Amino acid sequence: MPFTLYDATIGTTKSAIDSLSNVISIAEKQPNAESFLSASIHPDMKPLTFQVHVITAFTERMVARLLLRDPKELQNDITTYADIHARLDAATKTLEGVDKETVNTKGETVAPTKIGPTDEFNISGAAWSNAVALPNIYFHLVTAYDILRKEGVPLGKLDYLKSFVVPVVTSV
Repeated sequence: MPFTLYDATIGTTKSAIDSLSNVISIAEKQPNAESFLSASIHPDMKPLTFQVHVITAFTERMVARLLLRDPKELQNDITTYADIHARLDAATKTLEGVDKETVNTKGETVAPTKIGPTDEFNISGAAWSNAVALPNIYFHLVTAYDILRKEGVPLGKLDYLKSFVVPVVTSV
């Protein structure tokens, strides 16, 4: 079975959400877990809760762009681990509700697409997902992982990677 646009976008993003959920679950079991929510890598960088917000917001925007619908506006209102889990669960449900054939057919449609707060370009959903959404999702996922590592959470590379590897290995 060929690797499709759906696999590259929806499937990969589901793995990213699962990876984030895994490292968050490990973090919240630590004795000083509450302090991680507002932790950042550097004082001029955004905290862990913001990383979760951006990952889930780009997930929603990517799904909307691939399906040629307007995205739901997600508020940056995450303050607790319960909020994080609720947001990740909602993102997972959104991804699981996407029809593979719809993405594979509509994803190549060229349409006006926002890049950044003010710029708009006529590009396909596939191009926007590859150039904007997925790099942002990965960046903020690694930033969340790095924040937790900096705070002393006992995470290893496999805690990040296994959500990406297991679906591929089990489908072979």
